[in-house]
Amino acid sequence: MMNLITRLAPALALLLFCTSPAIAQTPQDPQITIQHPGFQVLKKDLKSLLDLGTPADQKQWSNIEDFIDTFVAGIDGSRPFQVQLLAGMTPSGYLAALPLDGGFQTFRDNVEGLGYELKRDGKDTSLYQFNMTLDSDQESTPGAAAAEDVGWMKVLADVDYLILSMSSTRSSMPQLKELTLAKKVADSGTGTGAVMQLINPDVTEAAQKHRRSSFTASRKTTMDAMQKRPDETATRFEMRKLSSNLMLDEVERATAESETLQISLQMDHSAPTTPKVSVQGDLAAIAGTALATALQQFNTRPDAFAGIARLPGSALSLRINHPIDDMRKAGMTSFLNLVRDEVSAKLKNGSQRPASEKEAIDGVVTDIVTHLRSGIDSGWMNIFVEAVPDGQGGFNSIGAYNAANAATLTEILPRMKDMHPGTQVELNVDKAGDYVIHRVQLGEGLLDVFDRLFGVRRDTFVAVGKDYVWLASGENALDTLKKTVAALAPPAATPAAVHLEVALLPWARQMSDYYSRQTPPKEREALTAWKAAE
Repeated sequence: MMNLITRLAPALALLLFCTSPAIAQTPQDPQITIQHPGFQVLKKDLKSLLDLGTPADQKQWSNIEDFIDTFVAGIDGSRPFQVQLLAGMTPSGYLAALPLDGGFQTFRDNVEGLGYELKRDGKDTSLYQFNMTLDSDQESTPGAAAAEDVGWMKVLADVDYLILSMSSTRSSMPQLKELTLAKKVADSGTGTGAVMQLINPDVTEAAQKHRRSSFTASRKTTMDAMQKRPDETATRFEMRKLSSNLMLDEVERATAESETLQISLQMDHSAPTTPKVSVQGDLAAIAGTALATALQQFNTRPDAFAGIARLPGSALSLRINHPIDDMRKAGMTSFLNLVRDEVSAKLKNGSQRPASEKEAIDGVVTDIVTHLRSGIDSGWMNIFVEAVPDGQGGFNSIGAYNAANAATLTEILPRMKDMHPGTQVELNVDKAGDYVIHRVQLGEGLLDVFDRLFGVRRDTFVAVGKDYVWLASGENALDTLKKTVAALAPPAATPAAVHLEVALLPWARQMSDYYSRQTPPKEREALTAWKAAE
């Protein structure tokens, strides 16, 4: 039955924090709950995401739907369900409230058909104990303990819900029974999106230390599972590991030091061909913690780009006006250094590349990373990006970022011409207020990701000021850049430190275009036919 929940809610799995491997659930452990409006909504959301893929991806939907339906027989898909992660149990446990479709019998028949054994309690006829020995390689391993799903079910006939608790160890059964009998469904959720909520009832320093200690083993398990991929460079593997560690740093701090945390996720289907996903968060930190100090810095500086509205048809609209505390500063600096090493190594990897180009690459990449680090070292990040599809597989883009030594970029740009044949740099092509505008066109093949995002041999205009740098590319990029800078309103406070709106379909199509060029001819023909039929 453990698999019943974990398999049925793949879209929610990313909202679960790492489990705490303490000896038993205690008041010091976080209470983590997911509420979802129902399996009908879940299936609709999953299908919308799959529809953004290739024809081969879309054909998988019938198999996915059949698989889900196999496990939800007897569950009312139109009503909300709730899953609570029992952090602190070893192994971790789950407590769920599932809406029944016309009583318990259909659900019971399905569960027993899947191989679970149910036994009614001798005193409470609405309470059932269940177990199943899972099929695994352990059965053929002498001396290995059999893997099990065990737990309790409580039928609440008055509201037509089932309370279900589960774990994979029989030693947790007494505690699971207690939790099952105490569980209520009044707060199972009535919204239209998924909501993850974390509550720390105990905010003492001892409880925070307990949660950090518990998290250490979860971090080790996650990191130990990461393996270097065959086609992955050593530096890129280190980047991937560092990215995971930085994410785990954020999760650990939120798990240990937040009083409450709520994340909601909702998909808007009002335009069937362009579904939108909205993610919102709300966090209250425990007073006196590093997290509380970090949150107090929010909105203490005005946003230089607060007056820029989202462009019509934008596929990517990003606003960041975010403080960078010491923890994030150290992590971001380490990551930038790895990016420097990886990009430099990749660009120099051509056996035919002259030594002079390799030397130029090393110098330019190092100086650009130093330039970007100046913004991080300032303790603040202020960024905006707008990217609008151009109808030809590319994007018309404009953006800006803060940099304490922005002017040094003017010294770096001319040296880019020495990195690769065909790279063009023209300084002082125009002005916009206090900004001096330069033109850059990278030589084809210098940086694949740049060619994919901005197009081959397309001009990028770089406007350099005292504390900010602007970039624009695509059709009428120079004119758009000048008009946007001229119309910029004074800095102002903004309600959110990070605001991101993404239209998934244009990006999915662009990635499809890119990968179609990497596939064999027959697969490429199929993709071309699919695009022509759209």
